[in-house]
Amino acid sequence: MNDDHESEHDALFQIEEPDEDGCVWACSNEGREVWCRNLGPAEKVAEVMSQWLASYDDGERL
Repeated sequence: MNDDHESEHDALFQIEEPDEDGCVWACSNEGREVWCRNLGPAEKVAEVMSQWLASYDDGERL
């Protein structure tokens, strides 16, 4: 596979550390200028992601 092309099995985003306001961002692997979304306060994002991961691990996939 060519390194210029992402694997279809790779995540399409990266999660960036909290900014100065404490918000977490999900951004394109191709760069923030492509797209970037505020996911909210780090503590709340961690809570929601933990719940989702727990349900995913338990086989409760959507």
